[in-house]
Amino acid sequence: MIDTKIQDYTISRWHAEFLDPAAEAAYHRHVEADVALFLGRALKIWAFLLLIFAWPDWLALGYSDGFFILLSLRIAHVCLLLWLALMLSYKPHWATLGWPVTLVSIAGYPLFFVYPYILPDDGAFGLAIMMMMMLSLYIFVPNRLKLMNLIAAVGVGMVMLNVIIAGGSVVETVLVVMVLAWPIAIGFAAAQRINTGNRKAFAALVRAESINKALTQEIDYRKTLETELQRQALTDPLTGLSNRRQYELLFRRELERHRRHGTPIALGMIDLDHFKHINDEHGHEFGDQILNAVAEALQEPLRSGDILGRFGGEEFILILPDTRLEQAVQVAERMRESLRSIGIIKNGQTIHITATFAMTEVRAEDSEISDIIRRADETLYKGKRAGRDRVMAAESAA
Repeated sequence: MIDTKIQDYTISRWHAEFLDPAAEAAYHRHVEADVALFLGRALKIWAFLLLIFAWPDWLALGYSDGFFILLSLRIAHVCLLLWLALMLSYKPHWATLGWPVTLVSIAGYPLFFVYPYILPDDGAFGLAIMMMMMLSLYIFVPNRLKLMNLIAAVGVGMVMLNVIIAGGSVVETVLVVMVLAWPIAIGFAAAQRINTGNRKAFAALVRAESINKALTQEIDYRKTLETELQRQALTDPLTGLSNRRQYELLFRRELERHRRHGTPIALGMIDLDHFKHINDEHGHEFGDQILNAVAEALQEPLRSGDILGRFGGEEFILILPDTRLEQAVQVAERMRESLRSIGIIKNGQTIHITATFAMTEVRAEDSEISDIIRRADETLYKGKRAGRDRVMAAESAA
């Protein structure tokens, strides 16, 4: 996962690395696996080419001491190259660290240092090989640009030392350096472009991921907000029960099913007894606590498909799909008992709540929920006049 907290992606012109160490470290982690893979391949190809070029040495030297010296140096360097390629499988971070491949590259210079002494007539060939190696190190071997420059500087220094030891003049030394400067300059420009381009692409990727993350968070927030707004639009903010819009919507759905399939529906009105007295004596805040406790108690005996809503004030409405009036009365009795079982303590006094229930069943002549509520309301008043704390059933149609 890319760290999207990094903000500074300024790239050094000469090193082709991020100036921010945290950004550079994040880039290394991102490319580590790919760089290790490509570097491993480059090291194996390099080792193969070193062995192949032992054949021209043999043609020029035969089985002489000079040939075996060169061969020993080649084999030693090949072993180092293959060892590093193997280690990258276990330590892939070595690829982006740069120092392991830098040291292994510099370890190959003794081969070129002794070359002019064993084949003194092949100085131009050795210089050409050095030029090709310099260019290849910049372009084909993944490494940090400043470490590539170090490898090139060590190589130029060794060549200059060879020229001086061989008795070359200052002019010859300068000419050799100028010749080597050509592949170094080209390699430097190419490596700088590649490294800078890779880091620019990484910075763009991080910014894109950051923007995508922000957009995802915004979308999630809007979805959460939309869900909450929908919940608020369909529920009573105090009790969390269905509000009028919600229970009327659900009732219409059940009424359509009733008309299509003849399934029964029962509806009930619930009115808390003497709730105004509780509000007047203990305050509206305590009254709200009572309403919350009542809502929880009334829901306990209900099925998941039953609908309990707040009608207003201390009144509640109950819709029971697939329920006959006789069954609805039984459900209401269980709800009444559940309500009687709760007690709310106020100033050391336990307050018990009771309610009057009025149950009715949807009839063929009912066209709107208001028709059924009106009938339940009439039954509710009868229950109030009969002494409250009871379940009343509406009279059957004549």
